[in-house]
Amino acid sequence: MPSQGSMRPANPLKRPRQDPVSCQFCRSKKLKCDRQQPCSNCATRGLLCHGPPLSQSRATPLPEDANNASILARLKRLEDIVIGSSGQAAPDVPSALPTRANSTLACLSPASEYEEALHNLEETATGEENWIPSGTRDLEFQILSAQQMSHAPGVYQSLSAKLPHFQSPLKSVFLPPKDEASRLLDYYVKYVDELQHVVFMPQVRKLMDTLYANVDQGLPVGPSHVALVLTILASSASLSYHHSGDGVILFPPSVAVHASLVWANSALEVLEYSRRTTAGGLEDVQASILMAFLLFHVEGFSSRSRRLFAGAISTARDIGMHRLDATPGQSADSKKSVDPVDVEIQRRVWWHVVATDWLLGLCGGPQEGTYFVQPNHFRVNLPRNIDDKGLIYGRSLVEEPLSKPTTMSYYIQRIKLADICRRVVDLMPLSGVSTSVDYQQIIALDAKFQAFFDELPTFLKVDEKSRHETEEIMCHSPQLKIQRYALGMIARTRRCKLHQPFLIRRSVESHYTYSRDISINSARCVIRLKRQVEKELDSVYVVNVKLHGVVYHVFMATIVLVMDLCFNKNEGNDDVRKSEVAEACTILEEAASQSCLAREFLQSLMDIMRKHKVHLHHQSGEAAEDPHPGQGLPGSEIPDIAKVTEPEETRLLHSFFPPQDNSQNYLSDFDAIWKDYVELGPNMDVPEWDNLFSELTQGSQIP
Repeated sequence: MPSQGSMRPANPLKRPRQDPVSCQFCRSKKLKCDRQQPCSNCATRGLLCHGPPLSQSRATPLPEDANNASILARLKRLEDIVIGSSGQAAPDVPSALPTRANSTLACLSPASEYEEALHNLEETATGEENWIPSGTRDLEFQILSAQQMSHAPGVYQSLSAKLPHFQSPLKSVFLPPKDEASRLLDYYVKYVDELQHVVFMPQVRKLMDTLYANVDQGLPVGPSHVALVLTILASSASLSYHHSGDGVILFPPSVAVHASLVWANSALEVLEYSRRTTAGGLEDVQASILMAFLLFHVEGFSSRSRRLFAGAISTARDIGMHRLDATPGQSADSKKSVDPVDVEIQRRVWWHVVATDWLLGLCGGPQEGTYFVQPNHFRVNLPRNIDDKGLIYGRSLVEEPLSKPTTMSYYIQRIKLADICRRVVDLMPLSGVSTSVDYQQIIALDAKFQAFFDELPTFLKVDEKSRHETEEIMCHSPQLKIQRYALGMIARTRRCKLHQPFLIRRSVESHYTYSRDISINSARCVIRLKRQVEKELDSVYVVNVKLHGVVYHVFMATIVLVMDLCFNKNEGNDDVRKSEVAEACTILEEAASQSCLAREFLQSLMDIMRKHKVHLHHQSGEAAEDPHPGQGLPGSEIPDIAKVTEPEETRLLHSFFPPQDNSQNYLSDFDAIWKDYVELGPNMDVPEWDNLFSELTQGSQIP
């Protein structure tokens, strides 16, 4: 009689494992999943929906031969992992950056099931059950033209009719009519998007259509969608105030200024509302990036813009963007359910955040010497070198070689530059002056900068020969003009930052000559690039507004040239060096009529110079005893713009945009100050110069 045991399962106490019915995101956040692919929760947040399709929820048992084949396949994959059969990193990608995986390992083993269960249990406490109800800060959206909005405060607060017994405040956010919004979006695509390309325009246009349709019908709208649209509108209006584009004036200047201020204020309000009431999504990250970029251009890398950027990183992590290509429990089948276009857009956004973070680590300010994102703490493939027109839903993505210009050419090189900056941050101590760092390590890092310049595609190089060879390319891809100058200035300023601690020590330690030569040549190149970009672009206004970072880079180049002139006086060619300083000052003077940042740079420069004169050794006794040290100094009669009384409306406008008619008065005695500075500078000791450089760069950065 045959044994009954042969008819039983191997382990009768082990019940078959029930397949999950909800996607991974809904399970981890304790949300109700509609079990679609993708589900509504993931779709509204722009997330990848990881979970088995319904059609595969009850898989047919495999026959014995197929089961054996499956086991052998799993063993082969494990052998490949242990032996390390993956290919080497591509030669054109820095070793610290990830290479693109050729395949995704299917999570089929019991160990992976255990890891998935453990991961879900650990995330139980991160659910989205809000203690504060979202209705306590309700928003409503109204349509109001830019002309009508000239008398509107931006976010209007009243008492909600929905909850009269609670007297809950109702905030009204004003959107322009759809035709105005469409014109502003077209303007954004043509003139603003080229330096902060973190949105996919077909998606944005579809999002805008849905947003306006829902507002017209009184249906709910996603706050992150509204925030993204408002940020784009504010960015377009802010630039159109200075530059009308193809000669078509979108709005009168005063209307454009006020509209930009209203939309920016509204976008900040809606972003905060979204942060407090939702789990966040891709649009929250995009809106935060664009708003931080806009705020930088009108107020510098202020604490507000820094918080926005930090919020973008936090939200990106919350929605799992840092694990985009290594999600626990993600199978090959579940990845196939997500369109490659959506994955690629998220890769672009994530790497834009990471590159900005690393670049800011090598930039003056409170964040200098630090960064948020560790390279070992995320797994996201590098974005592909592919044009936006190649991103077509339902089709495979075909990547172009790096030698071919695309929408992503600039951003891929920006990532490589950021990786070098991260290495510099890791080496340089936070204590400032580095006497403990091996100088050979500085030379090795400088070699990486040089290799970066040498390996750039020809269309992103700024030398005369490369510019001449790529004239035809610029006709087809005009955005590359401004991108190559932006990349060149950012890279050279960061290279100066590497050598800055050793520049002024050249006068006492001759073996730092290399640092002095690199710093001076990089600073001179920044000045040349500024003049060259003026020739290639259509107006100085566009140069200083679109490339607002130009002001910062020229400012840093000026400091390097002045420090060298004052400390390394035995280098000769004093007349030439003084003329270089004068030219740099002239650039700042020209920009001051259009850029509030330029004016702030000049003001801080003059304030610091006055401040540090108290340390000069040959200052007269009368001056030292003067109870009003600011009086009688060259340039002391220059007015303090921050103290000028203005009407409330003018003050609000100037908080985002400066007036354009006072540069001559503001810089009336600038030459006298520089003359005094150059004459007295050599009497300051090295630590005082370090303090001067540190204070000048505080709060003056480009992302």
